[in-house]
Amino acid sequence: MEVINVEELRPEHFGLVAGWLSRSNINCWLTAEWRNQVASTTVLAIALRNRKNRLFLVRFSGQPCGLIGLAEIDVADATAMIWYLLGESTLSSKGIVSEAVKQVARKSFQELKLQSLYAWVMEDNIASAKVLQKAGFREVGRIRQAACSNGRQVDRIYFDMVAAECPKG
Repeated sequence: MEVINVEELRPEHFGLVAGWLSRSNINCWLTAEWRNQVASTTVLAIALRNRKNRLFLVRFSGQPCGLIGLAEIDVADATAMIWYLLGESTLSSKGIVSEAVKQVARKSFQELKLQSLYAWVMEDNIASAKVLQKAGFREVGRIRQAACSNGRQVDRIYFDMVAAECPKG
């Protein structure tokens, strides 16, 4: 049986995750500070020291295959941004990331006591929008021409989920 689970990112996985984040076919969809950059284990360690971030390793049948991040965690307003990547392209189209996003959303609402999660995708990243929709997020708006993708300005499409809408286990 194939099992998808998430766990807190630990230092022994920093090298693997830094490799994924350094791939241009992955980081091209992230915020500008990650795009076209080489990620390092030091950058990951610094990101994890910041209380506004949480990073989770995704495993598929025990194999590390992706990353889910919470950023901009705001305890006072009970909100955070969720982001994700699949590091092992051979596992695409299996619903792994959508399931992992659901698991981190449940953890965010139950353990961190957040009330709202949001994410954004570039309008030309159809696969990422499908991940969010499958995980139970809904489209809530867009900022026009707010991201550079493949040398052109595209819209950022925003999605959100509130605690009451989170799918149960």
